[in-house]
Amino acid sequence: MTYDEDRWAILRQTVIGAADLATTSKELRDAFGLSDGFADPILEDVGLADETIRVGSQTHLEIVAPLHDRTSIAQWIAKGGGGGGYALSIQVPDIAPLLANATALGVRTVADQEVYGHRIVQLHPKDMGLLVELDEIADPGVWFWDDITTETPADPVIDDVVAVEVASADPSAQAARWAEVFGTEVGDAGGVPSIRLGERTVRFVAGERPMLVGIDVRLTPAHADAAGEVTISGVRFRLLAA
Repeated sequence: MTYDEDRWAILRQTVIGAADLATTSKELRDAFGLSDGFADPILEDVGLADETIRVGSQTHLEIVAPLHDRTSIAQWIAKGGGGGGYALSIQVPDIAPLLANATALGVRTVADQEVYGHRIVQLHPKDMGLLVELDEIADPGVWFWDDITTETPADPVIDDVVAVEVASADPSAQAARWAEVFGTEVGDAGGVPSIRLGERTVRFVAGERPMLVGIDVRLTPAHADAAGEVTISGVRFRLLAA
């Protein structure tokens, strides 16, 4: 499959599932020098508490937590023995060709609806390794949360999400599936199969629990010597110098 250069994709939001929203939010903000986030008001209607924290100018970290034990995320946390990487939100200019690719591969959809004036489609986590949301916004310079004003952090430790790591029983097959959906090629990142979504990388690794297990974040110049790792709500963050 050839890749149409007009069909770009931007990884906008990385979502962490947590048992307790306040605790995980504080850990993220303290670890990375980030400001308070904001809530997506429609998620309460589906039993989720959430906070979205802006990271730099283009990406966001979102925490979602169950408001009651009947939600699917509450069952996911209980089954997995704790929190972890739950979902990715990926901006694309046109969902239709990606959805056609996904359907041809037998990838199921969880939702297909209009949200805040834009079409979103969610691909089934059992097929993709985690919940993958495709957000159709034609202008790459526009995002859902642009109109929301948040406090600028005084001394941010990080300013971008540059890569994520998805675990599954068969990383090579999972990488091939993602490549087909997004119309791109499987590459090699550090010895593991990967794909590129614009400027960011998705790596595929072996793991017993299918989910997002790692997030690479870019250190700001003032904290370039803080390279290392920290684990929050079951997700390993790698802090990388620019």
